[in-house]
Amino acid sequence: MSDAPEKVDFFISYAGVERAWAEWVAYHLQQHGFSIEFDHWHWRAGDNTTVRMSDALTRADRFLALLSPSYFERRRYTWDEWTAAYDDRERGPRDFVPLHVAELEKSRIPALLRPIKAGILHGKGEEEALAELLRAVGGPEAPETRPGFPGAASATPVVPEAAADVPRLPAAQPKASHVPPRLPLFTGRDEVLDHIRTTFRSRSSGQALHGMGGVGKTQTALEYCHRFASQYDTVWWLDAEQTVTLDSQLADLAHALRVVPTTMPVADAAQSARQYLRTHGRWLLVFDNAEDPETFRTLLPEGDGHVLITSRDPGWHSLAAPVDLGLFARDESRALLAGYVPELPEGEADRLAEALGDLPLALSQAGSLMATSGLSAETYLNDLAATSRLLDHHTATTYQHTSLGAAVRISWGHLARIHPVASELLRICAFLAPEPIPLDTWITKEGVRLPPPLEPLAGDPVAVADTIGAMARLGLVRFRKGGLTVHRLTAAILRNDSAADARAHAKDLIVSVRPADDGRSPVSWQEWAGLLPHVLALSEAWTHDEAMRRLSLHATQYLFFRGTGPAAHEAAETLHRRWSAELGPDHPDSVAVGTLLSGALNYLGRYRQALRVIEDVVELSRNALSDEHERTLDASEALAITLGNLGRFEEARALITETLHAFRRTLGDHHPRIFGSVQLHAGAIGFLGRHKEARVILTEIVDRSRAALGDDHPDTLFCVCSLAMTLNHLEKHSQAQAMLQDVLDRSRTVLGEDHPMTLHASQCVASTMSYLGHHVQARTLLQSTLDRSRTTLGADHVSTLVGTQLLGATLLALGQNMQATTLLQESFDRSRATLGDDHPNTLNTAALLSDGLASLGRRRDARALSRDTYERCHRTLGDDHLLTKNATKLMEMLKRRSRR
Repeated sequence: MSDAPEKVDFFISYAGVERAWAEWVAYHLQQHGFSIEFDHWHWRAGDNTTVRMSDALTRADRFLALLSPSYFERRRYTWDEWTAAYDDRERGPRDFVPLHVAELEKSRIPALLRPIKAGILHGKGEEEALAELLRAVGGPEAPETRPGFPGAASATPVVPEAAADVPRLPAAQPKASHVPPRLPLFTGRDEVLDHIRTTFRSRSSGQALHGMGGVGKTQTALEYCHRFASQYDTVWWLDAEQTVTLDSQLADLAHALRVVPTTMPVADAAQSARQYLRTHGRWLLVFDNAEDPETFRTLLPEGDGHVLITSRDPGWHSLAAPVDLGLFARDESRALLAGYVPELPEGEADRLAEALGDLPLALSQAGSLMATSGLSAETYLNDLAATSRLLDHHTATTYQHTSLGAAVRISWGHLARIHPVASELLRICAFLAPEPIPLDTWITKEGVRLPPPLEPLAGDPVAVADTIGAMARLGLVRFRKGGLTVHRLTAAILRNDSAADARAHAKDLIVSVRPADDGRSPVSWQEWAGLLPHVLALSEAWTHDEAMRRLSLHATQYLFFRGTGPAAHEAAETLHRRWSAELGPDHPDSVAVGTLLSGALNYLGRYRQALRVIEDVVELSRNALSDEHERTLDASEALAITLGNLGRFEEARALITETLHAFRRTLGDHHPRIFGSVQLHAGAIGFLGRHKEARVILTEIVDRSRAALGDDHPDTLFCVCSLAMTLNHLEKHSQAQAMLQDVLDRSRTVLGEDHPMTLHASQCVASTMSYLGHHVQARTLLQSTLDRSRTTLGADHVSTLVGTQLLGATLLALGQNMQATTLLQESFDRSRATLGDDHPNTLNTAALLSDGLASLGRRRDARALSRDTYERCHRTLGDDHLLTKNATKLMEMLKRRSRR
């Protein structure tokens, strides 16, 4: 029996950068009956690459080379492959099959290969490229249509499992793509990129590229996006350091996919993007600079696509397959430097790489400066040695970071000599966040007051572009859609070397470009979204600056009123802790952010914690500022809201009445600030059954709010909702329905489907439908609203509990008693645990549950529960309250039924 190795038709030789072409060629050769040797399908991890390549060249009858500029780089295995194949004297010219997969100048092709005619695959459509491939290998012409398979399914697929998804022509483009531009001098990392690609094709949906700062995690992920873009329908890049910005970036994805109109609010559009990803495949999302893995446990999308994360944190094992990215290999360092300075001798490149610790970011800084300035390697090394000694004397950084610090400092010094304004702008940007800085928009904004170093740029877009270009040419910043970015390590080094005035100028810049409002109006939310990361980056250093505190407070208000409760809570809690410690807990701004913190806790359904916070804030404010200080009144109103959420309505009513009178004494009747207090006061009156009086008050305040704030402002919408529900109590259901439907339509358009105001309006519309007898329509709306409320607010939030109760009542009205009773029992248990046994929502749910139990024949349980409900209503609300009256009627009705 012969021990000769099994022959194959083709060995496929390619540079790693062209792997997408290799997969496409390999797939179609197999589909047309050729046997192949393709490393990523046939070689195992741990195999000796040199031995496997030698064996493959021996086994293969023909050598197929996919030619591109990278193919002939001497550091690549491809150089050894083609020279070995060409030197094999047993092969004839026909055995060496070159195919161009990228533009390639003839001068870059070795002289030995130039006489061999090469096919050209790039620049063609898929059918034409396939025909060219088959002509080059001497195969049959491609059929015009794919033939059907006439026999039974084969137990062994023609295509390996790793390639079961048909590779696409690498020239194809995704339908939706948002990725920073490809780096023209990206070098190396072929093994890492191949590993990522192979792991994704083996059905791993998520990978986390982690490593120390400056090793090129972002650049490697970016190269993967461009190298394999053709294999995806959607490729989308997300800046993930500030998680509060992810929704707006996902909304942009939804708009690009055209699954939602561009007018849809951010939160809804982001949710639509997640739903699209859940139900579609062939997508790639990159989360760049993600920090805490636990934070992303609920943020990463689901679906049959790929997620690539870049992070300094290695602890992603439970969410994504880790990929460790280390320093450059020396040949990669030399190649990167040669990209900037082609004539650089190898020995000098080695010395530079050694001095810079093979850290890619430091090497790029050095290469950019040498290419731009003409600085020799010897001079640069001398400067580097001197600067590194200085940095090493003053800092405790690692060797690698010390070398980067020296490289950045040298480039920055050169920038200061050739473009002083750019140097000053770079110092200012270093104190902002790593997210895009929309400088072109900020600097040209009407009325902006630029810090003195930037005054030459005022009103001159050309000068702004030239200044940014000067920084980018030295590799100190990158410019992309949305603004320029500064690498976090570069920024840290610049901050360390900058005088305090640069931080002050950064603060003055963002204070100057702040939106005109206080974060409450949807009109300004897009501006706030772009400014927010930079406010968060600077707020800690400027606790004692009044303008910066006001900006931070309004940015937190933006998060709250936009409906992003968790982010608002995180920001408010951080500011409250910091300001209380540094300014004192009774400082007016500490009081203001404490009030916001209680609001965020209420949003999250953490009512008892909110009460503890706001009670302390009110006491501190009254003692330090006075009972009628505006901050005290804001806090008192927040306390009344919290008391109401906890069911302590009498206390809430008394406090809101007192607060409203104080607001009127200090601000007057027509100040927009009192509109919310008037609405709360009218709600308290309505709770006592005085609906006609409440209607008069609310009608007036709705008119004032529309005139002062506009029809679409959240405060106006909430007032209209309150008026409409008062009309329901007065049996004017048709009028209420028209008003509420208008509020719901406006809320959906301006605020989004998942905003708390929209959820509230949906419940009000559905409740009115039930009043009108439209129970089927009410059930549909309540079910969808309840699903959203559970997702957005949580199952124990009071709004979710109210929605559950309303749906249960509607199901009872439809005769769906088992489903209704099950739902009401769940709601009752949650309400008791969250709000307490005596809370009106708990009591109302108990009454409905009694009715449900009776409908199922459980009359003894129903009577016991109805009796307990009546006693609690009588004790806590009094005999005149509507809930007590309804509980009395229900108890008597169940008694009568039991006698039958």
